[in-house]
Amino acid sequence: MKKLIFLIAAVLLSTAQLYSQWIEQSTPVTVDIYSVFPVSPTTVYAVSDNEVVLKTTNAGTNWAIIRQGPLTNYDYSDLWFFNESTGIAVGGVSSPSKVGVISKTTNGGVNWKDTLITGKTFSSVYFVNATTGFAGGVPVLPNSPLYKTTNAGVTWFSIAINASNIYDIKFINENTGWASATAAGVGEVVIKTTDGGANWSTVSTLGGSVSLTCIEFVNENAGWIGGNAYPYALLRKTTNGGTNFAQQTHHSTNFIWDLFFLNENIGWAVGEPQLIQKTTNGGINWNMQTSPSAWWIWKVRFFDANIGWACGSQGKIFYTSNGGGPVSVQNISTEVPSAYSLKQNYPNPFNPVTKIQYSITKNGFVKLVVFDALGREVETLVNEVLQPGTYETAFDGSKLNSGVYFYKLTSGDFSETKRMLMIK
Repeated sequence: MKKLIFLIAAVLLSTAQLYSQWIEQSTPVTVDIYSVFPVSPTTVYAVSDNEVVLKTTNAGTNWAIIRQGPLTNYDYSDLWFFNESTGIAVGGVSSPSKVGVISKTTNGGVNWKDTLITGKTFSSVYFVNATTGFAGGVPVLPNSPLYKTTNAGVTWFSIAINASNIYDIKFINENTGWASATAAGVGEVVIKTTDGGANWSTVSTLGGSVSLTCIEFVNENAGWIGGNAYPYALLRKTTNGGTNFAQQTHHSTNFIWDLFFLNENIGWAVGEPQLIQKTTNGGINWNMQTSPSAWWIWKVRFFDANIGWACGSQGKIFYTSNGGGPVSVQNISTEVPSAYSLKQNYPNPFNPVTKIQYSITKNGFVKLVVFDALGREVETLVNEVLQPGTYETAFDGSKLNSGVYFYKLTSGDFSETKRMLMIK
């Protein structure tokens, strides 16, 4: 009987992993993991409290602690790797006094050299190229919150800026970059440099009721910021280089902690509660990908369009090999239909990809879910706010077995389910 129970449990576990868009990976820590950095499809680093550095060389099947201490009161908050051997981790300790740490390895984490800087803690690190990088954080005033290196992190020097805190940094080339920051007496601001960080100016002021956490830019015009505008989560986009930001409709109710964009269209936002969401149209629509088993998702990073990791509270790391799941919502008509409708998929039967078309009459939340013959949820194809119109979504069953499946559309009071058949 015990063997039968274990067998059933194993089948259910493998089925859950098969259908998951993000798969939870086992780590040797239970404290929060604050940042993750893939340098190849298989080699990934992550950092945590107590000066812990984690590493995997098999895409996360196994994670190992490659550093813990000796500065055990120091917590790492971010990292950057140039290749599988050389990387930088930053953090610090805030009590009894602030001391920042910048640690560098040149042999894959076997050995580390620590640079300690008193009067600050570091929260972010970003490298423009193989030699030039920036580290930002929280200083003891009047110290600067921004440091720079021009020799790949061997030495660092401070840059005087009109900001008291630096939360996140992003450059699009060697000259142009932005940072989310706090300015004394002003509140949260977005600052920008066009001369490689020598000078910074405030391009957008968000005020004291906003908490900024992350910033992302893909070119000189398109960028996003995340955080909280009490009591709601903040996710805003700019199309003019940061001068103006417009709020986007998304799924977080508390905080957006990190953003990662591959290009002007495809990006991810993570936060709380238990949030990983994706856009394929520059943030016009955000699709809820999963509700992972961690309340706080601190960071998300992708190696390419498909392979990525997210990390969060309680030692959690999550992995995807398909971009977090297929998100293919195409608006094929903006004409307002006379009624809600869910059409039969085509082709049907299919192998292994089919398309599903549906019409929405009102602006609202839309959910399209695929179930197997036993009523188990296989995949959420749509989970976002859509404008009125007719849409088409693709379903890829390449990882599933042949058989009967059902798809259900829900929006407001409308709900309809249809049957489809996959034959391989």
